[in-house]
Amino acid sequence: MPESADVAVTTMLALLIIADISGNCLVCLVIKKNKDMRTPFNYLLVNLAVSDIMFATFIAPNHVFEDSFTHPKGTTGLVVCLVITAGNVAWIGAASSSVTLTAIAVERYCTVTSPDGSNGKLTKKKLKAIISGCWIFSVALNMPLFLATRFDSSISDCKWIWPEKWIGAAYDSVWLVLLAIIPLTVMTGLYSKVVYRLWFKRNEENEVAHQQKGVLKVRKRVTLSVITVSAIFGACWITGLLIYILSYLDILLFGSISYVLSDTLFMFNSAINPFVYALLNERFRQKIKMLCRTRRISRVHTSSKHGIGLQNNTSPVTDTVNVQ
Repeated sequence: MPESADVAVTTMLALLIIADISGNCLVCLVIKKNKDMRTPFNYLLVNLAVSDIMFATFIAPNHVFEDSFTHPKGTTGLVVCLVITAGNVAWIGAASSSVTLTAIAVERYCTVTSPDGSNGKLTKKKLKAIISGCWIFSVALNMPLFLATRFDSSISDCKWIWPEKWIGAAYDSVWLVLLAIIPLTVMTGLYSKVVYRLWFKRNEENEVAHQQKGVLKVRKRVTLSVITVSAIFGACWITGLLIYILSYLDILLFGSISYVLSDTLFMFNSAINPFVYALLNERFRQKIKMLCRTRRISRVHTSSKHGIGLQNNTSPVTDTVNVQ
């Protein structure tokens, strides 16, 4: 890859990683700071955010810090290879993200299609089981990566080495089926029923009459969220995994850019999740504004306190508060 193109790709990935970590941390912070936001469904969003943060954090050394990072040798180098430079932990987060998105689709379906909201209600007990199962499944699915990781201490080389090329392609095919095709199929099926329920089901048991005031707002928010998430998830994951599989089989040869392109697609999906699932939600937007306003006022008061005794120490405070 030409040096200019390499710099451009690295910069783009760095920006996506920053957006991923900052956006998902903001989601976690909003839920943590507001008791009324600590609902079982929002904790699924927290799990999604943590999964995406893990992916961004552990994929960064492979692309952003690759040239500036000096890989240690010996036992330390092997541990760093398994945990960081091979990207194994990053893919645990990616798998968890896919499973959590599927769980969110199931939860939305149960909530919308249940007349009183009690059928299939997400309780704390169910939430703990879902989140625990999500991470256990993600770790188990990624164990072959740890087994295939090889570290050459003499040249500090860390990579996946499969006994045969077809094994790597087969493993990625399992990912394609379990974490892309099946989740996308489930999400599409469930969300299509949710959209039908919200948009097209008319006057059954006077449901429309009871929801008349807020139905338009709910329709717009839910429809925009589910269609956007499903489309981005499907496009990024299926395309990225297909590139991995075809590259393993030497059918699609883009050189080193193949894996960079795939990882960029996965990173874009992770970075966009908080904006689609959280920031498009009016309650989240309001809480984020309140959080930012509170932090800004707190900084102003702190600056004012430390500025006692200085000339004109009140004017900066007055100007900043007036902006609010």
